[in-house]
Amino acid sequence: MMRKLIPCYLLLFILACQRPSEYEDPNKAQNQTFRLEKTDSVTVKDILARVFLFQGSVNDRLIFRDRATSEVYSFDQNGELLDQWNKEGDVPGKFGMASGNFAFDQAGNFVVLDIMNGLKLLKPGGEVIQDFGIYQNQVSLGGAFTHFDTEQLIKKGDEEYLLYSLDIIEEYYNNYDAEFLKERKNLLMTNIATNETQQVIPFPESSNFLNGNVFYFRDFRPVFHFDQNEEILYLMYMADPTLYIYDWSGELPVLKEEKALELTGFEIHEGFEPGAVGLGQINDNKKRSYPSLIQNISKFGENLLITYNPSPKDKPAIERVLAGDATDETKAKLREQYKSRTAVLRPDGQVISLDLPEMYYNSFKVIDEEIFWMKKPDPDIEAEEFTLYRGKLVSE
Repeated sequence: MMRKLIPCYLLLFILACQRPSEYEDPNKAQNQTFRLEKTDSVTVKDILARVFLFQGSVNDRLIFRDRATSEVYSFDQNGELLDQWNKEGDVPGKFGMASGNFAFDQAGNFVVLDIMNGLKLLKPGGEVIQDFGIYQNQVSLGGAFTHFDTEQLIKKGDEEYLLYSLDIIEEYYNNYDAEFLKERKNLLMTNIATNETQQVIPFPESSNFLNGNVFYFRDFRPVFHFDQNEEILYLMYMADPTLYIYDWSGELPVLKEEKALELTGFEIHEGFEPGAVGLGQINDNKKRSYPSLIQNISKFGENLLITYNPSPKDKPAIERVLAGDATDETKAKLREQYKSRTAVLRPDGQVISLDLPEMYYNSFKVIDEEIFWMKKPDPDIEAEEFTLYRGKLVSE
């Protein structure tokens, strides 16, 4: 049964969840004004999966998936298994490890984008509604398993669209240079009923990515959240702490505001001279080690939750790692400094650090007015049961 939990302060930080002592965080000098309050939990048992992640809640069913395969699980609110199916092999609607998390349309159907197999629209029992092919072949692949959503289903007029990005979203046969970035549009918008796709959102004129240099593709992957009620798009690029705010009440988004956020430990990279980086190259750890990266934007109430990785301050230690001379202790210290953190951006522009619990795959999911996350299993034990928590952000 779902059980009520006593509200408590969760003092551990996301991504292993202890704040690195090497940073002086100016926001910590203020009294903490938010806390994450657990409200419910449910445990599902007898699961054999490699990457078991929560996908969402549909018609009072809790949907999970093995992200390493296409195995889908449906549970009731008490954790009892109701249904299980997959799209393995050469079958209609197939998807696999290259797909993102599920989105859910207004009818409760599953929308999944597999960059190797295309866009799929499936009924809750796995029956295929739409089985579209790929928009464009990818030059490169990259990205960690996460509860964070890299795609979002939005509604414009009477139609539903999937908003997402690809590393390459246009045919390009010339050299990878500053002109490529100037001409690029960064998001794709696909009608889930017709597969009609359009490109939107060029870099704003003030963007660091238009400074004449070139960048690894991960650096300018867009991270975004569309507020359906307000018709506002919040967008950042992974290597830039600037928040762009678009009014999307019309046919196309219109840039209304940009804010340079003061995120503790975030370092801005100015890019490389043209020719130093190959087209489609995700990253090079020797050239871009421990880069500061925006991981996620979610909205809870009037506040934005921004999760990011800060760059370690100990640069000599990084040099020792690259040279192969670092001790295990040094490597552990850098991992500690590089742990991601989450900040609350309030409507008044104030950025406040938020301590979160240790989470499975270091991530969470915001659904309506609740935050969902999974308990991190013991790494030394093969997990066959998983606990899902839900809670809310409480202002103090």
